Amino acid sequence: MSTNQPDYYAILNVAPSATAREITHAYRSLLRTHHPDTRKKADDGGTSQAADLQELHAIMQAYVVLSDPAKRSAYDRSRRTGSSSSGSSGSSASTGKPVKVRIHKKPAPAADSQMDQPPIVFGPVQWEPPPRTTPGFPSPKVRRRYI
Repeated sequence: MSTNQPDYYAILNVAPSATAREITHAYRSLLRTHHPDTRKKADDGGTSQAADLQELHAIMQAYVVLSDPAKRSAYDRSRRTGSSSSGSSGSSASTGKPVKVRIHKKPAPAADSQMDQPPIVFGPVQWEPPPRTTPGFPSPKVRRRYI
């Protein structure tokens, strides 16, 4: 095995012949013990926080590789042949199609364009009774005050 590739089975404390259920169980138990939200914080001034986060990321990366059957088989092949991690497991991680991203920026509004906007309505709405000449359903008039 190469020195560039970590041993994901050792990180999750499972055997290479472990089933998907055993890998999930090991991942969840390690996540409960190492996640900062589910354990007591050490009063060391934050010096262990970076190491804890690094270990947590290693656990999560191990689970990502070992939980996917395609990535796991590529990882096992690279372990047997001793090739570097960028060769086989790196290519299986990037099997997706690249996506073009467009950013549409709106131009800043000019001071003249603010004058074209309707006025702001404020105050309570006043209701007027309908005129007496309308039989049937009345249509109320609403008066609003504008700035």
